[in-house]
Parts: sequence; structure tokens; C-alpha cells
Amino acid sequence: MRILYVTQIVPYPPHGGVLQRGFNLLRELGREHEVHLLAFHHADELPPGPAYDESLRELGKFCRSVEYFPLWVKQSRVKRLMGFAAAAAYPAPYSVLSHRSGALAHRIAAICGESRRPDIVHLDTIALAPYARYCNGIPTVLAHHNVESQLMRRRAQAERNTLARIYVNVQADRLERYEKEQCTRFPLNIMVSENDARTLAQLVPGVRTAVIPNGVDTDYFHPRAEKGDPVMIYTGGMNMFANRDAVEWFLDSIWPRIKEKVPDAKFLAVGQRPSPRVRAAAAKDAAIEVPGFVPDVRPWVERASVYVVPLRVGGGTRLKVLDAMAQGKAIVSTRVGAEGIVGEHGAEFIFADDPDAFANAVVDVLRDKALRERLGATARARAESDYAWPMLGRRLAQEYARVLEERR
Repeated sequence: MRILYVTQIVPYPPHGGVLQRGFNLLRELGREHEVHLLAFHHADELPPGPAYDESLRELGKFCRSVEYFPLWVKQSRVKRLMGFAAAAAYPAPYSVLSHRSGALAHRIAAICGESRRPDIVHLDTIALAPYARYCNGIPTVLAHHNVESQLMRRRAQAERNTLARIYVNVQADRLERYEKEQCTRFPLNIMVSENDARTLAQLVPGVRTAVIPNGVDTDYFHPRAEKGDPVMIYTGGMNMFANRDAVEWFLDSIWPRIKEKVPDAKFLAVGQRPSPRVRAAAAKDAAIEVPGFVPDVRPWVERASVYVVPLRVGGGTRLKVLDAMAQGKAIVSTRVGAEGIVGEHGAEFIFADDPDAFANAVVDVLRDKALRERLGATARARAESDYAWPMLGRRLAQEYARVLEERR
């Protein structure tokens, strides 16, 4: 197949979330198919320079062509503020406004008008749905990393600032209307979990979905013998609201309860752009380490006896959790944190949703080596059986082929 793959961000470096999923699926598709990548470039995440050039080289190893287009709201602070101001009067969600690009639309139309046009187009988020009109009738699938309206509603519930909560609720309403308007226009919506597929089907009756879950590189992430120290870790860029909220909630409401019972406990909050509240907590307590972004998370996870997932906001599936499973870690999570991942309480995970229960669960796991080993071994086995990227790449290609067959 000849595949045109359009993404909302350059999927490199493949560190977490959307980047990790995009990179690995593109790599697997590129093994057997001709893939052409068009991606929005976020200048604040991948500034021009060596890393930018490296991304073109690395993605070019499995994509026949790679082209970037500037995300206009990330070009300057002024444009970012202009975007927020314009969104007040814009009827569609802010994410749709921020991803408007005449240059990208023109390029998609040109590629889809060539004699060797793509067999299928993949649009990698709901904000890219408007570009389907430039695909010249070529079958086009729409991917969802979350049900975005649900994600926004959960964020609104966690927002402390009243004005921010109102704004996020408005965006959630617009996203829900937009999902209802757009999703049935596509022959297939790619979801990352059965939960998300059910949620979208309830929201948009008649929508067609297929689930391609997030995955993990089980060779890169593999178990190492733990040291047995009372160390907990959470990984995730705190530039994302869900991760920032998770770490701040853990430090405010859970960490003091754990320290009371395990005085020598340590907590590692690993991820880019830690918030001032997180940095302040680390400055006051030497048992809290906040290294910021790290190029390789594996040594940090190896230090921990327990991987904690205190997420209260989210959708889809968390790749960070799959990585921890592949490393054979005992995981204590909220149900939201492990949502969309196959696993049961007492087998792959220990679930706890309120501060007391979460703290008690962590303390129990810290004190019981046999329990940690059993949880870690079960989690690793699940990662190997259900979430290896090569299998998921083949499944995605099969879904593309099914759409094409139905068009014949």
C-alpha cells in the first residue's frame, strides 16, 4: 500500500505518548508499505538544529518522504495569544483552529492528485478532520488518541481555576459537537482502547471503529533485578495537564501518608517541564527527585520498586504504563491511569482511587517483595502477549486493507 500519514506533531524523539505511538506505528508500516509523512512542527518541542535534522534522518529510514509544516500558534507567544483570542469567536474547537494550514492543505491536495496517488490517507487526530476534503476521494481514516471531548470534561473537573474550568468546559462542548459532526464521515475511526471505542459509539451512533491499542517495545524495555529500596516513580512530561495534575495530587494528598508509614521512602517525578509546585516540593524534601526530561527513562524506572500512576485525567491508553509493564514493575494505579489496558486488580495492577487507599496500596507493595515480583511478572507477560508493536503495525495495515476492499 501507498500510505499518506498526516500527524499533529513530529513523532520524534519517540519519548512518550503521541510521539511514541506515531514513531512505532510508522516504523512498522514502513517495513512492508510505502509511507509518506506530513507532520505539524512544534517549534517549542523540536527547535531547528541538530535534533530537528536528526528527526528527518530517523523518520526517513522508514518513510519514503517526510515533510514538516509549522503549527502557527507555536511560532511565537503573540500568535499563541492570538489563537486563544480567536478561539472565543471560532465555532469549532480550538484544536481545529490551531491546526489550520493552507500550506498543508495544498500539499495534501497535490499528493492526492498525483498519478501515483496514495491508496489510503491516515489523519491522526480529530483536529485534522478538515483535511479530508483535500484527499480527492481517496479513502481516509481518522485516528483518535483519546475521545477528546471526554478528556476535556475530565480536565475541567480537575481544574482549580474557575475561568480555566469554564474555558475547558466550553471546549469540551465544542469537541463533542465536532465529534458528532465529523466521525461518521470517515469509513473508519481508529481508537486506542475498547473503552474509547464504546465511548465514541455512545456519543456518535453509527460510527465505525477499530481498536489498535498503544504498544511497547518489549526488547528495549525489559526487566532488571530490583534493588528493593522503597522508591516510587512516575514518568510523564508535566507540560501536559494530566501528568502535572497527577504529580501534584500525589505530592499533596498521597505522599505525606506514605512517608508517615515508610519514612525512608523516595519519590522520583521524571518528565519535562515540572511545575513550580513540583519543584518547590522537591526543594523542601530531599526524598523527592525532579530531574526534568531524561533521554533514557529506563535506568530511572529500574531504581524504583513501585511504579505509581496517580492519574485523575486521561483517555486512550498510557504508553508510560505499558513501558513500566514491559520492565516488569509492580504498578499501583488509579483506574483512570490504567484505563484501556487489559489487566486486573491483583494481577497486573493494584487499583486505588482515593488518597488513603492509594497510599496504603503503595505501602503494602513496598513491604512485600513476593507481591512485587508477582505483579511485575504478570505485567511483563501481558505486555509481551498483547502490546508488542510489530503485531499492532500489522493489525493497522489490515484495517487499512479492509477499508480499501470495501471501496472496490
